[in-house]
Amino acid sequence: MASVISNPIIPAILGQFKRGAIVADYGFQDEDNAMQTAGWNSVQKAVDMLDSFGPEGRQSLVALLADPDPAIRVMAAGYLVKVMPEGALAILNETRETCPAEARQTAFRLLRRHARGDLNM
Repeated sequence: MASVISNPIIPAILGQFKRGAIVADYGFQDEDNAMQTAGWNSVQKAVDMLDSFGPEGRQSLVALLADPDPAIRVMAAGYLVKVMPEGALAILNETRETCPAEARQTAFRLLRRHARGDLNM
């Protein structure tokens, strides 16, 4: 049986994830709650589709941890904390320290939720 990650629909799902992350980031930059919510909803739908493939589906987000856009990296890391905590938390910490303000704030919120134990992504 072929790997889920090699499934031809995965790139389209990852594309939706990336677009949603960018929309959420733009919404944050513009202080546009509706845009931010639309972006998060799009990201969540993409993750739900990945999760429908089983545990291996979410693993396809690992490739996005190397994306040049910090909004995409931070969003992918948030959804990978349960799958690969050390790597995802390292990305969130790095983003919090070195990236543009919007990505830093998203990373800070995700890290704070993780520390409280309520990061349920």
